[in-house]
Amino acid sequence: MTMEELVSLEGVTRAVRLPDDQELHILRGVDLAVHAGDHTAVIGRSGCGKSTLLNLLGLLDLPTSGELRFQGTPVRQLSGNARAALRGSSVGFVFQQFNLLPGRSALENVITPLLYAKGAQFWRRRELAMDMLDRVGLAQRADTLPNMLSGGEQQRVAIARALVRRPRLILADEPTGALDVDTGQAVMALLDMVATESGAALITITHDVNVAALARACYRLDAGVLAAAEIPAGVPA
Repeated sequence: MTMEELVSLEGVTRAVRLPDDQELHILRGVDLAVHAGDHTAVIGRSGCGKSTLLNLLGLLDLPTSGELRFQGTPVRQLSGNARAALRGSSVGFVFQQFNLLPGRSALENVITPLLYAKGAQFWRRRELAMDMLDRVGLAQRADTLPNMLSGGEQQRVAIARALVRRPRLILADEPTGALDVDTGQAVMALLDMVATESGAALITITHDVNVAALARACYRLDAGVLAAAEIPAGVPA
């Protein structure tokens, strides 16, 4: 069965104008198609354009040229408010540094995205957040503040927060960069499992070939050019 194409980039470029009026070309003719249920890794060194690509995929920015579509809709046709609403309902972000609110409990952190939801999601926000914490194995830590959680626990809270609105697309930006190897692999396995169960697409932006090896499709970004790459060997899928 052919899965729905969720997000696609065709000939996408991104350039910014520098103070001396020269253009810095960050992405150069990027083509990428991601379907529901995919787990895709994008690997590359620092400064290769990974963060810029993430911002485009997450509807935080627009291409300089080329076509970016989300669920078949050209993103350029959407207003800023419409893009923000689509991002809030359909995209979940998992960051390297967790970005948890320090004065809020694990449960309150996971509830936060649901404060912007409507209807049943809003009214059932506590129940939905507790269910997601339970799915990542942290229901018993619901009332704990982030500074009392281990790094792996904080990342699991961040994953629960990213997934609580059941996004169609999950973007993980160096999600294991602040974790030790064993904890990082456990976090990636959890992220992949939860994404697979919900039918979401997972895109992992990383420089770590061990993390990339857990994906089912791999691309390398080098000097703004994206090309298919072999999935690194040596790590069990």
